[in-house]
Amino acid sequence: MKKFLLHPLALAAASLSIATVAQAQQAAATDAAATPAATTNTAPASNGGTLGGLFNAPGTTGSASQLSATPSYELAGIGRRDNTQERILTAPTNGLPIRFENGIYVYTSATGGLGHNSNVSGVNTGAISSNFYSLQPEVVGELKKSGDRYTLRYAGNYTKYTGSSADNFNHHFFDLAGDNYFDSRTRLGWDLGYVDQTDARGSTSVTANTPNRWTAPTARAVFTYGAPQAQGRVEVEGNYVQKRYQNNRTVTTSFDTNLTTVAGRFFYRVMPRTSMIFEVRQTNADYQTATASTNTDRRYYIGATWDATAKTSGTFKLGQAEKKFSNTSIRNSALSWEGSVRWSPLTYSTFDLITSKAPADATGVGNYLMNTATSLQWNHRWASNLSSRASLGTVKTDFSGAGRTDTTNNVGIGAFYEFGRNWRAGAEYTYTDRSSNQNTFNFNRNVTFVSIQGAL
Repeated sequence: MKKFLLHPLALAAASLSIATVAQAQQAAATDAAATPAATTNTAPASNGGTLGGLFNAPGTTGSASQLSATPSYELAGIGRRDNTQERILTAPTNGLPIRFENGIYVYTSATGGLGHNSNVSGVNTGAISSNFYSLQPEVVGELKKSGDRYTLRYAGNYTKYTGSSADNFNHHFFDLAGDNYFDSRTRLGWDLGYVDQTDARGSTSVTANTPNRWTAPTARAVFTYGAPQAQGRVEVEGNYVQKRYQNNRTVTTSFDTNLTTVAGRFFYRVMPRTSMIFEVRQTNADYQTATASTNTDRRYYIGATWDATAKTSGTFKLGQAEKKFSNTSIRNSALSWEGSVRWSPLTYSTFDLITSKAPADATGVGNYLMNTATSLQWNHRWASNLSSRASLGTVKTDFSGAGRTDTTNNVGIGAFYEFGRNWRAGAEYTYTDRSSNQNTFNFNRNVTFVSIQGAL
C-alpha cells in the first residue's frame, strides 16, 4: 500500500527538518496594516524552529498562529515514501528512482494545481479574491555508502494569482544532507541548505504592496549517543539561520536576523516502549538593526515519548519558557508545553492531536507573542485508492504590551484518489476565521484547491 505524507500540522509532531522551510507558506496571523510603534519590538517571529517550535520551520516567520492561517497550497504527499531505514536529516524520497552506474539514485515528483483564495492578503476590508495556480517540483539525489546516506535536494513552489499578480511568489529550497552511522550507538545527521522565500502579505504586521522576499543560508546538525533501545540516550542539536530580506527595505530592514539554536535532550527508558525526556534548548535572535530587540528564548522541558501499543503513540513535554530581550524592561517567563498524540483505532484510520503553548517574537505589534494552539486531524482510507482528511484547529495569540488578543480557527476537508502506481488527484477546502478584541484585525478566508500529484 502506498504511504502518503501528513498535513503540515500533523508533521509538526516530530522535529521539523530544514527541508520543510521550502514547503511552508506563511499567512495572515497578524495585521497587515498596522504600523509598529517605535517602542515595540518590530522583529518577526524568531526560530523556535527545528529545535524549538512545534509549529515553526527554521528561518521562517512562522509562529503557530501564522501557520494555522496559511492557505497551504500543498497537498499531502506523492507516491511511495522511503521509510525503510531510520533517517536523521536526509531527505525522504517519492516514487521510483532513476539509477546511475555510480550508485546515485534520482527521485523526481511534482504537484500541479488550481485553486481559489477569497482573501489573498488576509485583511478585514478590501479583500482581494483571486484564482491561483501552483506548480511544486521536487528532485532528490540519493547516495548510500557503507551504511551512511546522503541526499541532495531541490524543492520549489511557483504560485501565480490571476487576480493579484503582486502576490505571485517563487519559492526555492536547496539542501545537502548526510546521515552517518559510526556504530550501533553513535549517529550524526547534518544538513546545509539555502532558502529563497517570501512572507505572504498579511503574515507580518507591516504594510507593503508586495510580499516580503527573504533568503537564508542554513546549517543544522544532530548528534546522538546511545542505541535506539538503550536505557539512556543523549541527543545534542545545533541550528543556524542567517535571514536577510531582499525587498521593501523601508519596512523589512529591522527583520534581518541571525538565529542560533542549541539543544540537549536526555531520553531515559522507563518501560519497553516508553521513555522520559529531559530537554533544554535556547535560541538567540540577533537582529541587525537597533530598532529591533535582540532576544534569547530558553526552554526547559520534561516529558515522555511512547509507542505503547499498535493504536497509540505520542510525545508530550511540559516546562518553562523564558524570553529575555536586550531591552531589559521586556521579559517573559511562562508555562510552556509541546505535545502530539496519534490514535489509530483502525489500521486505515488515524487521529492526530497536536497542542502547544510557547512565546514567539512580535511581527510589528507588541513586545512578543504568546501562542496557544491545538489541532485535531483525521485521516481515513475508505478503499485502497480513496482517502480523506478532515481537520480542526484553533490558535489564541496574545500580543504582549499591545492589549490585543486574536483567536484564529480553521476547518479543513480533503479527498484524494489514487490512480496508477504513483499518481493521485485531490480536492481540498479550508476555512479560516480570525477574531480579535480589536475588530480591525478580524478576517475570514475560504480556500479551495484541486491538484494532480505524480512521481516517477
